Amino acid sequence: MSKEDKPLDYERRIQDTKSVAQRVDLDYLNKPNRFRDLRRKLTWLAPLAAAAGIVPFLAGIGGGEKIFSNGLISRSHAIFEHKCSSCHTGLFTSVKDAACKSCHDGPPHPAKSVDTAKLNFEPGCAQCHLEHQGRTVLAEVADGNCTGCHSNLTASATGVKISGASISSFREGKHPEFPAVKLTDSRPLKLNHAIHMPAEPKTIRNIKLPMKCGDCHVTDLNSPASDLIPVTFEQNCRECHKRELEFDVHQVLGAISAPAPHTKDPLTIHAHIVETYQRALTANPFLPQRPLGRDFTPAASPAAWLERIVRDSESFLFDRKCKYCHEYEGQKDGFPVIAKVAPIRGHFQPAKPEPAAWLLRGEFSHRAHRAVDCASCHSGAKSSSKTADVLIPKMADCLICHGASGTHLDNCSQCHLYHNKARESDKDRRPVEQLLGRLFPEAH
Repeated sequence: MSKEDKPLDYERRIQDTKSVAQRVDLDYLNKPNRFRDLRRKLTWLAPLAAAAGIVPFLAGIGGGEKIFSNGLISRSHAIFEHKCSSCHTGLFTSVKDAACKSCHDGPPHPAKSVDTAKLNFEPGCAQCHLEHQGRTVLAEVADGNCTGCHSNLTASATGVKISGASISSFREGKHPEFPAVKLTDSRPLKLNHAIHMPAEPKTIRNIKLPMKCGDCHVTDLNSPASDLIPVTFEQNCRECHKRELEFDVHQVLGAISAPAPHTKDPLTIHAHIVETYQRALTANPFLPQRPLGRDFTPAASPAAWLERIVRDSESFLFDRKCKYCHEYEGQKDGFPVIAKVAPIRGHFQPAKPEPAAWLLRGEFSHRAHRAVDCASCHSGAKSSSKTADVLIPKMADCLICHGASGTHLDNCSQCHLYHNKARESDKDRRPVEQLLGRLFPEAH
């Protein structure tokens, strides 16, 4: 083999630390690099720019605080929307109770048995009333604020006496029946709804039946909840029942006959009857010569005639006419004592001038239900023949709309109020200029 054809000898390449280090340029840090220089500058400039940019927001310059707003506030507090400091006493802090109580009393829970020692905390205003949820009603709190205690009242309160000690929602088995359903109306008045609302139309004394609920039960437009105006004889019954006040049993008055006044004072009725017959006797002195009833013997004198006809008329009125609706509770001075009825609304309680509310622990608004037919809720009215019948809706009647609609209609706050409104105090009232000046000093 010739020398030219021989392969070259392989020489191993020597690599050690020294040879590798000689390849590294130790002066690279001192050489200019645009990217590295820009990064170094941004490292210092970015925090300075952020600090400078946040100053207007913290100082509230130009409405800069809006960037930190959690959203719209409730309708009742809309006037504070551009003045956060009216409620927030410090930056990034929750509203304190003192800020709420500057305008609101914040009366306590109606129940006296709430034990804050058992709860291990004192509920704050902002814990239940959450702002920045939009144009909502602040009183419509989440159910968890209620069921947190009411799902097990014995664990959060002492001396619990109500039947519903475990309430977790407005559902069958999870909420007690309304206590009023077990009551009776002991009002001393004879009222028959079935007669006024028969199933088949009829006419009695030129009165067309059936009547409508709204013929007697009228809502008060001046009431915030549109409560029912109490039913009265003069306003609701006289037109149909004026014959129950007629007393001229012997029919001697004719055209000058006037019904007796509708009053619980029998002496006033007696005076009216006597005066009416005296006027008739003055107008016609021959009246005593006419027989009274089946007695064809004329009266001995005008005075005897007057005494007889007054006695017969009062017997006819008190023993037959008044008893058509009223009950008596004894006699006084020869006259019956009519049992006091009190205003026809709520639960009647003897010896109390004002009736109690049927729903003691709940709120109800007829105005909110004005689109619903009365009989849809008061289903027992058309078949009721006794005053003792309690015709308020049962829980099952409410569950149709409020049981599982999946809306705010199911919330506890729809029917229940936490604060005891009876213990509210009248806050110091201020002129509107002074109030707005306190909220917005820059406006003055």
